[in-house]
Amino acid sequence: MTDKQYSDPMSSKVRVTVCTPKGSCKRGCKEVRETLVEELGKRKLKIVVGNAKAGCDGNCETGPVLGFPDGLFFYLGVSPADVSEIVEETLVHGRIMTSFVSVNPDRSYRSDVFFERHTGQLVAIDDRVCMVDVARYFLAFEAGLSCGKCIPCRLGLVRMREFVERIATGKGSTDDLDQIKVLCDTMIVAPYCEFAMASSRPVLTAVKCFRDEFLAHIEQKVCAAGVCQELLPSAAEKKAAA
Repeated sequence: MTDKQYSDPMSSKVRVTVCTPKGSCKRGCKEVRETLVEELGKRKLKIVVGNAKAGCDGNCETGPVLGFPDGLFFYLGVSPADVSEIVEETLVHGRIMTSFVSVNPDRSYRSDVFFERHTGQLVAIDDRVCMVDVARYFLAFEAGLSCGKCIPCRLGLVRMREFVERIATGKGSTDDLDQIKVLCDTMIVAPYCEFAMASSRPVLTAVKCFRDEFLAHIEQKVCAAGVCQELLPSAAEKKAAA
């Protein structure tokens, strides 16, 4: 714990994000954002509120979710009534509030992504996170844990990694995207155990909720988050464009 101001009030950098589901949100995300902006205004804190990418239907058990990109942690189940205290304790004094913070190891793999295995809920801390890269990461992580007993899991993870790798490197097609979904669906209904189901869920959520990002990698050869190295402009290209 510290008692140091969490963020520079004069910085234009995003210091806190609010989950933004693709569809309508029934958990009060909009209300939390509005209350947060209002509270920051009252305190004359010029802290930028950004968007946390949310792969859910807007009715998740743990929302609304706040992300803190500087500290790489998330607050879960935030209500408008909690906002004033969160601003005071975390954004002003730099104290992490344990009553909100996500600490369950079953919910987290990498610090900039919140994932809940049993629901498939997926939240990226801000728009600098590439969801294609997230799918790539999860598949690499889960591949080393599979026992290999059943074909849907043993081969499904391998094939999905191949498809996602092609997309991440700008060599993929929309057929690869369709095949990923077919494999995810198969791994949910056909394996011997729940591991294949759980391991395919983050990929399925990413493909369903962030299809536009996958298509940008496929059709435009662009990674908007600037994460996938193979799609970034080379030094020569940058110099030519200058």
